Amino acid sequence: MHVSELDTPAVVIDLGILEENLAEMAAYCAGHGIALRPHAKTHKIPAIARMQIDRGACGITVAKLGEAEVMADAGLGDILIAYPIVGARKLERLVGLARRARVTVSTDSADVARAISDTAGQAGVKIGLLAEMDAGLRRCGVQSPDELVTLALEMAHLAHAEFLGFLVFPGHVRVHPDLQPPVLKEIDARLEEAQDRLFRSGVEVRVVSGGSTPTACRSHLMKTVTEIRPGTYVFNDMNTVAMGAADLSRCAVTVHVTVVSVAVKGRAVIDGGSKTFSSDLSRGGEGRGFGFCLEHEDVVLESMSEEHGHLNIESSSASLRIGDRLRFVPNHVCTTVNMHDEVWGVRGEEVVERWEVLGRGLVR
Repeated sequence: MHVSELDTPAVVIDLGILEENLAEMAAYCAGHGIALRPHAKTHKIPAIARMQIDRGACGITVAKLGEAEVMADAGLGDILIAYPIVGARKLERLVGLARRARVTVSTDSADVARAISDTAGQAGVKIGLLAEMDAGLRRCGVQSPDELVTLALEMAHLAHAEFLGFLVFPGHVRVHPDLQPPVLKEIDARLEEAQDRLFRSGVEVRVVSGGSTPTACRSHLMKTVTEIRPGTYVFNDMNTVAMGAADLSRCAVTVHVTVVSVAVKGRAVIDGGSKTFSSDLSRGGEGRGFGFCLEHEDVVLESMSEEHGHLNIESSSASLRIGDRLRFVPNHVCTTVNMHDEVWGVRGEEVVERWEVLGRGLVR
């Protein structure tokens, strides 16, 4: 099938770019002796997770149990859930998952860790634990090396959970990679302090899990880090480009849409709105709107209603007509993919792959 035959709106993946992105990150990690445990939140597709494993990833990362279950169903056997597991029903599902995959959970709470250990003991399984420290995002994570050491020691003495080490997410670091070293080294110093204190207490820190797509290729500057969890790198998006972590040429996903109205002067409407695109605005640079139009860079996806994308063409030389097809690189590809049941893989102009987004909408 030719790509022009796809009904719109459609999320399309350039498989050549995807494969280049996977190979580049795998080579970086191998070259620096860092394990790669990519976050599947970006694609939520077991087939792509398998591509990452086949290129050397040690396992995968997910945020929610539902995503982990989808990946385990597809045979992925080493899964980090980078999210605290709270509540009896979720704990029951967690031990079920641990019966068919190697599972690790991160948390910043001794109470959460204790509940995981108790439930695992009752079920006769063992679950790995990572103690989370806040790197600066102020979302999850204990706030100091002192708290991290205290939490880790409590985890290390649990009977039915295995303390493995630390987890940190530098998600607040959204500057160009050249400006990142001082921030990353400061985070590293805090992790090293906690690691040294645990070593003196006889507790081994085997894993320090860090990284994000914007900071991934500066991860070697953090001497404590043993693995990284980038997600967006598989596809990249306009926010990755705006932060200087990727070029537009390395954006693998485009949303294909059709012009459905040109009745209003200086405007055009496409058949993709807030239920098609991410509603995230550009995080940096001079980006405007909700995505970048590859055919006409001066066409701005200015606003959206549920099923309508509102294009501002007042300053554009484009003469859009009903039926014209356009391709937009989304600002935030993770949330864009999550709104679609299927995505299409192309080589050149030929559609050669169709994948169901099996992990979409699994928020529990």
